[in-house]
Amino acid sequence: MSTQLAYPSADFPGPVGVGIDQPEGWQPLPDVAVPLALAKDVEAGAFRPNVIVIVSRVRRQYGLEQAVAELLGKLTGVDGYTEIGREERDVAGFPGFRVEASFPDAQGGTLAQAVRLTVVDRGPVLDMVQTTGTCAGHQMAGTWPEIRAIQDSLRITA
Repeated sequence: MSTQLAYPSADFPGPVGVGIDQPEGWQPLPDVAVPLALAKDVEAGAFRPNVIVIVSRVRRQYGLEQAVAELLGKLTGVDGYTEIGREERDVAGFPGFRVEASFPDAQGGTLAQAVRLTVVDRGPVLDMVQTTGTCAGHQMAGTWPEIRAIQDSLRITA
């Protein structure tokens, strides 16, 4: 006799739900193949600041510490990487991590990124939630507070 497995189910729960606030002057980007994305309205030809939210199913033994190590390994490997700051901090009510950095862009400018991540225990599985905000270096003064506010508004429903 066989047993039928299904998704979603108790053994294979669906991914966590995520939500963020959309400030005035920012538009949703439903066609970028991630759970949530939005970008700031800017003049034509300018870099478009954006925030994306990615949800990834990870192996049970993969925890926050490994997620942070993998993230930092990717970022610090970028030529010209300059760290702005990092800290352990709650992300949407879950233990998490934040890192902010800048690096040269191939088009000759500088990009700044703010990344927050957490790993949510779903019983038999874990979901990693990563929120990444990006803007051009010269946009940081006006845009960085908006990116941080969007990241602060993250809601995760398990």
